[in-house]
Amino acid sequence: MEGLRVHPDYRGKGYANEMTRFLVRKAEDLDIERLRYTTGDNNAASLRLASMAEFQRLLEKTVSWCVKPKRSPALRGYLPIEEAKPENAFELLKTNPTLVVHGVLVYDWEAVDSVPENFKKIGRDHKFFIALKNEKLDSMSFGHSRKDLEKPWGFTIYAGDSEGFLAQLSFNMTRALEAGAEWVMTTFGREFEEKLRQIDFGCEEQDIDHLVLLEKRLKQPNLHQ
Repeated sequence: MEGLRVHPDYRGKGYANEMTRFLVRKAEDLDIERLRYTTGDNNAASLRLASMAEFQRLLEKTVSWCVKPKRSPALRGYLPIEEAKPENAFELLKTNPTLVVHGVLVYDWEAVDSVPENFKKIGRDHKFFIALKNEKLDSMSFGHSRKDLEKPWGFTIYAGDSEGFLAQLSFNMTRALEAGAEWVMTTFGREFEEKLRQIDFGCEEQDIDHLVLLEKRLKQPNLHQ
């Protein structure tokens, strides 16, 4: 589910509820296993809608914006970060699957399962960056220079500790500066939020939001398939 909008003249009349109920019924008719959508945790109307339709919170991410960054944090003493093909990044994730909570990849406010076809989908316009420790995936990010007029750079970080997070953050911010990005959007685990708040990127404007992924299970998965 994505992009539900109601014209301001018709809000408060229950149309969003009716559309959501229709989508749930349609999904049930199509034998869909689950429905998901993302929203901001400050979007009270969207969260009320989720509660009405009995969606549950699956995970949360921090999303940070920086307008016209001027510098990147220094990268010191961390493992080498290298570009990887999408299929290689998928295989490496098997060595440390706990990096991706619930097996869900989040990027540009979208959420997809971490399966090969979605790695390939992301890889159409993103580049994957990985760091290995003893042949095991230690941290991973994927980012791209988007095609908006403002030339933004958007990236997502998956790391097991603050060292890996800061290294991937520095690596991607450096790439954003090299690309001349007018603004940067970073998606990452909320456990690293305080670390990011301590860094001065020289942004003209900076903000932080929290993305919530909601899920409604329509049937239990068949574990014997």
